[in-house]
Amino acid sequence: MSLMKTLEMFIADNPGLTSREIADAFANYSIDSVQRTVCRLHDFNFTTRELVGSQYRYYAVNASAGCGQPIQRVDTGAADLMKNAKALQEKGLYRRAASLWFEAFQCSDLITERERCLKERQCCLRQAKSTSKPEGQWFLAGQFNGGH
Repeated sequence: MSLMKTLEMFIADNPGLTSREIADAFANYSIDSVQRTVCRLHDFNFTTRELVGSQYRYYAVNASAGCGQPIQRVDTGAADLMKNAKALQEKGLYRRAASLWFEAFQCSDLITERERCLKERQCCLRQAKSTSKPEGQWFLAGQFNGGH
């Protein structure tokens, strides 16, 4: 059985433990790998967590219904923003698309979506045309006098 499945079942049997307490129960694995796997379980919606003081406590999702049942995601609106940003990007409206990609990033709660939003936003910002300067004119800060 994989470490992820083992940890999922352990959390279902022992709700409310911190990732450190869970790692202590699995001495044959490194603390880092156990804590990383516990965080992945949360990212994949197989566990929930609650901030108590300065530590997260983990709980199995649908413990009575059995392990492996991910919870239903709450629609944050990020998918709509991402779709609109992609449409703007395809039209060549890169600055507007970059703004929407950032909004989608802020609304999203999934790591994969957030990474995609940042990647697409950077792509849009690279493709956006720089502001044009009048030919032969350069204005340094504090040196513009209003005319030629």
